[in-house]
Amino acid sequence: MNEPRELDLHGLRVESALRFLVQELTYCRSRGIRELLVIVGRGWHSPGQRPVLGPAVRAWVLSPEGRAHGVVNCRPTARGGALLLRLRG
Repeated sequence: MNEPRELDLHGLRVESALRFLVQELTYCRSRGIRELLVIVGRGWHSPGQRPVLGPAVRAWVLSPEGRAHGVVNCRPTARGGALLLRLRG
């Protein structure tokens, strides 16, 4: 099995991260890539050391807009520091 393509978003603000994610999903769909590992971090540098980016990205990819960009499934991995996205082929 091939390794998933990776996109490192941790350290970005939510709005910027979502823009990069849309670009990457477009790239993946054009190349037939079926898995994307999105690194979001665990929130240790956020106020109160609570994750902000991971929950926001997960909510977006599971929304109708994320589904429209080819996301089929999303599961947390790397102890919550990343999301593994399954994409339509």
